Amino acid sequence: MLTAVIIFYLLALTIGLLHLGASAVITRKRMKVADSLKAKARKGGLPKVTILKPLKGLDDQLEENLRSFFELDYPNYELIFGLNSNADPAFGVARKLALEYAHIHVHIEINDFEIGLNPKINNLYNMDAMASGEYILISDSNTRVQADFLNQMMDAIREPEIGLVTATIRGTGAKQVAAVMENLHINSYVSPNVFVADSISGIPVVIGKSILMSRALLKNLGGFAAFKNYLAEDYLLGLRTRELGFKVKTIPALVDNINVNWPLKRFLNRHTRWAKIRRNMHLHHYLIESFSNPVALAAILAMLLRNLPGLELLAGVILIKILHDRYVSGLLGSDLRWYHYLLVPLKDILISTLWVIPFFSYKVNWRENYFRIGRASLLTPGIS
Repeated sequence: MLTAVIIFYLLALTIGLLHLGASAVITRKRMKVADSLKAKARKGGLPKVTILKPLKGLDDQLEENLRSFFELDYPNYELIFGLNSNADPAFGVARKLALEYAHIHVHIEINDFEIGLNPKINNLYNMDAMASGEYILISDSNTRVQADFLNQMMDAIREPEIGLVTATIRGTGAKQVAAVMENLHINSYVSPNVFVADSISGIPVVIGKSILMSRALLKNLGGFAAFKNYLAEDYLLGLRTRELGFKVKTIPALVDNINVNWPLKRFLNRHTRWAKIRRNMHLHHYLIESFSNPVALAAILAMLLRNLPGLELLAGVILIKILHDRYVSGLLGSDLRWYHYLLVPLKDILISTLWVIPFFSYKVNWRENYFRIGRASLLTPGIS
């Protein structure tokens, strides 16, 4: 029996290492075309874009993040910020920038109306009533972009049959251990595997840091109200866009996810929540996902073998994973330093431990909002 288990994990580890190779090759191929996406600034005659920015609290470097959206070189856009209360400290930041960039059309929507259980959707729904653009860009407050970002996104969405466009996430700015692990995971696992899923299986993995779509398409999807009680609204936007016959495209234009000072509790809570989302969206995909963590698989093998070859195998796999993560992160232009990659095995073991939790727990904590998560990430009220 033990021999059969060992053989299983050896096969699983082989799959995991092959996955690393595919991740590196596909990411290199995708990022090679990034330079060709450098869009030129345009002067006029372009459709208006409304940028929806949900705000809550002071994210790391919030002012610099928001400022980057005031300095876009796209000639026809407006910014709408949404908050539940003007007592939120993010309100002062948004108002300061709105006064500084008086030439940009800005609206700050203060509204605590709740259409459903998803706090982000509630905010987006309230902001959408103020929008006047033909297209909308949903953009999280902890992101930062280059001046040509919106031009690149608009170039992509105006291609035939494209209904929704999203960008490639790059974690930057880490100063604490948990923030380093977060950026490691984004740069070496999340973003590369969006490319892998699209290239190998054609599955559009939409991550809500930056989503561009037409307001007409959003209306056909039922508006934000259609997603009011789902936690994975970003993924579902992509899925339902495809169901309407449109394509979803992830472009290698980079949107920086600014993660600077994170306590370990935040890292664990976020990845537990993400694990519960993925497990309740597609169970079979979630089970297959376990093969994509070779460090965890090699650690299990080392415990089963209990000998020197097992430890040597684990050490070899850790080295391969560190080299992979550094290479792939480099393709994204990561600001991680060489010594940050020494945290790779710890991060991967933590992620593998959290992977098990969704089989035993259905409670989700999102910014002190407590829910139970069900199939397709459907939310029901929970207790703290």
